[in-house]
Amino acid sequence: MKQIGLVALGRNEGQRLRQCLVSATNKVARLVYVDSGSTDGSLELARSIGADTVELDLSIPFTAARARHEGFARLLEVAPAVEFVQFVDGDCELVDRWLQRVAQ
Repeated sequence: MKQIGLVALGRNEGQRLRQCLVSATNKVARLVYVDSGSTDGSLELARSIGADTVELDLSIPFTAARARHEGFARLLEVAPAVEFVQFVDGDCELVDRWLQRVAQ
């Protein structure tokens, strides 16, 4: 099977983030969560699920493009063998078998 990584983006996602990351658990080689200044414990939640995390520098304006770029860079650091990357917002979930279908 192909190596797939997932980069999730969010800020104060709470339980939505849990659902997002759990929907990818055991389906990807590595999870990375990029946080845009959460104050609700989203970073700790992501870490407890086993995701690598990136905390965006608060002195630079947040953009989704910046978050995707920094998450992708982190993913390549921790899992250089990844062949495919799925980007997802922290309030979304992966549909069963989605990753397996697209990586065929």
